[in-house]
Order: sequence, then C-alpha cells, then structure tokens
Amino acid sequence: MALMNIFEGLASLFFVLLFAPLFAGLVNKQKAMMTGRVGAPVWQPYYDLFKLFRKETIRAKSASFISGLSPAINFAAVIIAASMLPVCNAHPLISFKGDIILFAYILGTARFFQILAAMDIGSSFEGMGASREASFAIFVEPIFFFTLGSIAFITGFTSISDIYRSIAMDRMSYTVFIVVCSISFFILAVTECSRMPVDDPNTHLELTMIHEVMILDNSGQDLFFYQYSGNIKLLIYIVLETAFYYPLGAGLTAVGVTIFALNILFVSFVLAGVETVTSRFKLKDMPHYLLFAAAIGILNLLIFTFNK
Repeated sequence: MALMNIFEGLASLFFVLLFAPLFAGLVNKQKAMMTGRVGAPVWQPYYDLFKLFRKETIRAKSASFISGLSPAINFAAVIIAASMLPVCNAHPLISFKGDIILFAYILGTARFFQILAAMDIGSSFEGMGASREASFAIFVEPIFFFTLGSIAFITGFTSISDIYRSIAMDRMSYTVFIVVCSISFFILAVTECSRMPVDDPNTHLELTMIHEVMILDNSGQDLFFYQYSGNIKLLIYIVLETAFYYPLGAGLTAVGVTIFALNILFVSFVLAGVETVTSRFKLKDMPHYLLFAAAIGILNLLIFTFNK
C-alpha cells in the first residue's frame, strides 16, 4: 500500500512537471483563437524553455548571491508544492496532517525570494514590481484560508488530500458552498499566477507589470527557472480548482481520469475567455477585487455554517 501511494505521488508530480508548459500553451492558443488569430502552437512554451536553458546566464554587476539562489529556491518551492497535489484524487507524494499550512507558506517562500531577488538588483522598475507583489500577497492569504481553509474547518481535515477526498456533493447546500469556494479560488489563482485582470502575462510595459517586471534583468537558466516555475504554479492552482469537482468522477479509474482531463480543458477555456474579454484593473482597484474574493469566502462559510 505504501509503495502504491509513493508511485501515485511520483506519477502526479511527473504529470505536473511534464504538462505545466502545455497548459500554458493551451491557454495562449485559445486566447489567440478567441481574438481571430492563429497564435503560437501549444508546444511553444517548451521551445521557449529549451531555448532559455541553453542560453548563457548573465547577471547585473550590482547583484549579490541572492539573485543566484532565488531562481533555484523558487523552482524547488513550487516542486514541493506540486508534490502535495491530489491529482485525480491520487495520494500525493507529500501528505500529512496540517500540510495545508506548509502548502500556503512554501509558495509564500517562493514569492519572498523572488521579491528579494528583484530588490537585490537595485533597479527602480524591479523594486516597483516587488512592492506591488508584496502588497497583493497581503490579500491573497485570506482568500486561500477562507476558501480551502473553510472546507478544512467544516470537515475537520487539515491535509489537502483529505480535504478534497471529503468533498461529497450529496446535498444542495454543500454543493452551493463548494461552487462558491471554487469561484473564490479561481480569483486566487489568477492573482497568484499574475493573470488577467490582475496582471497581463503578455505585456512588456514596465509601468503596468507586476510579475514580469521583477524578472526583467534575468536571463539564461535563471529566467528558465522563473518561467518554468510560473507554468508549474499555474497548473498547481488549476489542479486544485478542478479538484473541487472530483466527486463527479471515480478517482484513478477511466471515468475519473476522463473527467479530470475535461475539467482541465474547461478551466483552460474559462481562463482564456476571462483574459480575452476583461481588461487589466487599475492598481488602485486591485485591493477591492481581492477583498471581494475574501468576502465571498467568509460569507459563504457563515451562510453554510448557520444553515446546515
């Protein structure tokens, strides 16, 4: 049984590492099609990553050892987070009571070192992006704990795998509760991954960027680690988003895998649609948007608690 769990965990981690760039390419392809363009092939992220990995890494003269460590620490952190995912309801490689806290703060560690590296360069533009990233992180944590954490509070489980396994849409009130949680979590995903309407992943205007401006001075393998980590992080949140609806499937059976794949495709279509029809919010409006996501999580928990 233990060997089977390890095998499932390794297979889940391999899936995330292998298909993370493909999901990013799929979203970009759908966005192009929605705007009447052909767009780059879905394999383009793989080509870009391979090209970056082969290039020479050049760092600014003002950079310290922090700029050299940050990309690797960022990459290692998202891999640890990916090891905790219940892909297709499979047993994750890392799972224990309270791992929901580790998951939240291991991704916070990745963000911390990326912000630190951006400030280490001494560039005013990267410092501006680091300031914005740190500001929005304050609003992201409550969204996470009032969505996924609220399910943990109701079910009594503190492991991500156990939390999702406990979801059973056997009554209307709980189904509505899970649907609202998934909406709030989607807002969390686009914020954490710097997608529209929080940030434009395709822009190169320093005054409007958040994530991209922090890695402007990176190149070669450093940029490879940052870009690959961003792809993995996006798929991590998408897997967690689709995992809300695993009760409709049957785990690792053919039905469960099929529903998992369809959920991934559906969420990629929704994400591409949102990024196509929405414009980037003004920075002064961003806190209201994030507080809205946290508020619906709190109200959802309160309504369910007093009406169950």
